[in-house]
Amino acid sequence: MSPPLTEVGLGSSPVPGAADLARGWATRPGRAVLFDFNGTLSDDEPIIEAVYAELFAEHLGWQLTSSEYAVRLVGLSDREIVTRVVAEHGTGDPALVERLLAVRGERYREVVAVRSPIGSGARALVRRLHSAGVPMAVVTGAQRADVETVLARSEVGPYLRGVVAEEDVSRGKPDPEGFLLGAALLERSPADVLVFEDSAPGAEAAARAGMACIRVTRPLDVDLLQGTGI
Repeated sequence: MSPPLTEVGLGSSPVPGAADLARGWATRPGRAVLFDFNGTLSDDEPIIEAVYAELFAEHLGWQLTSSEYAVRLVGLSDREIVTRVVAEHGTGDPALVERLLAVRGERYREVVAVRSPIGSGARALVRRLHSAGVPMAVVTGAQRADVETVLARSEVGPYLRGVVAEEDVSRGKPDPEGFLLGAALLERSPADVLVFEDSAPGAEAAARAGMACIRVTRPLDVDLLQGTGI
């Protein structure tokens, strides 16, 4: 049976189910954490949406709406997003996919180089986990260069043991491949891992990997560890 998926609401504290899930995970001697990146550890979904909207309007003549981005694209890897949109609104040319991916990465990195999208709550959460000796890593559908650009400019970077990025997997979320690679990176059993995710495909991937998952719908903060003793 897959571990439970628990959503964290928009209020000031986690819903009871999330607290119970976190407390149960905290009792495991091999406890570890895997963070999704875009929209979870990095509060950057508005940045990504704006970059994609600009990119698709310029190169495909198609206007991406916020609702379509949220419903159809959030949680997919960068390559999956661009491939899907080029197939639906462009020529389907693989060379165009590669060009748009390159431009998208450049524009994203220009923005995050000026202002880090990793918020104070996420930084506090990572520091608390590090102080408790909990190993952490990132599992993401983002391009590695994007993640490394953000982490290099944030205090949380040195606390993370590694990154599983789009380039490291053959199948993106909801396939569990990335999370299983993340557990191996941390030298932990999937049952020892708590995942923080913001998207439905990511939460499904964590469940299929045999990991407990808190699906967050607000910025990360230390209150997610409430009652765990960490």
